[in-house]
Amino acid sequence: MHALPNILIVDDNSTNLLYLEIILRNIPAKLIKALSGAEALSLVKEMELSLAILDVQMPEMNGYELAVLLNEDRAENKVPIIFLTANFPENSRVLEGYKAGAVDYIVKPLNEVILISKIKIFLEIYWQKQRIIDDTEKLRISEEETRAAKLKVEELNQYQIKALEDERTQISLQVHDELGQAMTALKMDMNWVKLNLKDPEIAAQKIDKMILMTNEVIRRVQRISSELHPGVLDDLGLIAATEWYCEEFTERTGIPCLLFLGDSEPTSKSLNLALFRIIQESLTNVIRHSQATKVSIQLSIQPEVSLIISDDGIGISPEKLESGKSFGLIGMRQRITQCGGTIEYSGSPGNGTSVIVFIPKTN
Repeated sequence: MHALPNILIVDDNSTNLLYLEIILRNIPAKLIKALSGAEALSLVKEMELSLAILDVQMPEMNGYELAVLLNEDRAENKVPIIFLTANFPENSRVLEGYKAGAVDYIVKPLNEVILISKIKIFLEIYWQKQRIIDDTEKLRISEEETRAAKLKVEELNQYQIKALEDERTQISLQVHDELGQAMTALKMDMNWVKLNLKDPEIAAQKIDKMILMTNEVIRRVQRISSELHPGVLDDLGLIAATEWYCEEFTERTGIPCLLFLGDSEPTSKSLNLALFRIIQESLTNVIRHSQATKVSIQLSIQPEVSLIISDDGIGISPEKLESGKSFGLIGMRQRITQCGGTIEYSGSPGNGTSVIVFIPKTN
């Protein structure tokens, strides 16, 4: 809310000054009253004035002189001035007044209606100026927010590109290390069998080993495929996929998962996939950051879908939660927002971290 505009009224006659104050009693402005030019200058030093109403005839410093001094150091915010005079001045004096900053003259005795109507014009100019200032500030803030949002989108895109490349690199290494070596060994064994066909018993033993290795390759292919998109999620649903993934997680890390999944789950495949990815990302964060010794996962769909993933690790700082650089957290929020829900992250150093998801109604 803006402060009221300031109006300076100066008259060396206290009765006239009181009369002016009475006339302006209903004007939405702050009145600064002075009985002399010197007093006026001391009162309004470094003050923004919307209007000055000055008596022309005053001892020591007349209205024209005061007007010049009022605007002497106001390069951009000149004070508009209404002069009050007993008689309309000669042309030379009128010109002097306009040079000093006058915008109008009013001859005494004052006409209340005319004076108030003129004052209202300047007050409207003041409020228009304030609206322009507000609009300019809003535009500046909007531009800054737009730039910040654009930068965040660019950073998120870079994060997603890097995450995709990291995932491809991991898959490439798995294929090379786990499948490539096994297939190379199978190729060598097949060449060996080819060279030893004259000894069927030894060849059969080698083929049996090759069958075992082939089964292991198939198992590895299924595991890599499940990590990319678990078929169990499509075939058996979210609960079965979560149980399978948490079993794999515990086997890899030694961190037990306590599951409270209930007996029912959402029927929407897109929601199930979003919730499963939230579980994946949360458990990945547990491995990377939390130093936790256990994790609990709670799923409920009545009266609303809720998912709570908690660990007993070192916790997450408020700075990390509020940081625009936590792209994993941003990605989870985007997934849930697209499903019409909300996600909250809570935790503090030493007290673990919780990821809390709410979807308003079951899909």
